[in-house]
Amino acid sequence: MSAQARRIGIGVSCGLWLGFTLAGPARADDAQPDQETRDRWVESPYAAHDTSGANLRVGSAVGKLVHDAESFTALGVTIAGGPRMGRFTAEGQYTYLGLSAPGPSSQHFGSAHRLGVMARADLVRFGSTVVGPNTLLALYGEVGVVQQLHRWTRPGVHDRAREVPLDGSRRFAVVGFGFNLDLRLEQPRGFPNRVGWQLGWQMTASDQHDPDPRMICKGVTCRTSTTTRPPSRDTATLLTSTVAFTW
Repeated sequence: MSAQARRIGIGVSCGLWLGFTLAGPARADDAQPDQETRDRWVESPYAAHDTSGANLRVGSAVGKLVHDAESFTALGVTIAGGPRMGRFTAEGQYTYLGLSAPGPSSQHFGSAHRLGVMARADLVRFGSTVVGPNTLLALYGEVGVVQQLHRWTRPGVHDRAREVPLDGSRRFAVVGFGFNLDLRLEQPRGFPNRVGWQLGWQMTASDQHDPDPRMICKGVTCRTSTTTRPPSRDTATLLTSTVAFTW
């Protein structure tokens, strides 16, 4: 029995050794990237940048929003995505903004939801020879149009009565500028092949319009407001900070 057990042990050990030595190269071959992936690899960290591909950005937005001549502090999140074609990018964009009283205040007045399309162009680029290996810095400008929906919060039963606009929406023209710091991965194997950080400013303005109808509310009780206001434009100035992925 002892000799037979030794023979069985030696056989199992040889089988395991052969399995690991033969399976190792097979797994390494399976892990090799396809030709399309290898085509994106660069030989030099100072090579010219190819920024084409799908682009996704996500991050924060903060600034000042003016609605019917009343100012609010806006704070929220933004997400955008679309094709990136060299220096040019087309994006669909959604931004959620919580609206509070200006300055340090916890009083919440409602929210704004912005859905729009943007066109952006890198106006000036500084490549790897200036910024550093595999790095691209671009100063950009953008234009677009957004539809902004307002959802207003009524005061609670224990809050003082105040005027509340009716929910509605407006269309805005958008102009923006900023910079994008873009890092290339030398040997990407999938998503993403570029990672960037974009910091930008967006200014928006609507056409001149009559103010939205308002109610004077406290809790569930509301009555029509008779306060008159002159026509005005809704505006906003937002600072956005986003992380960008290109693949």
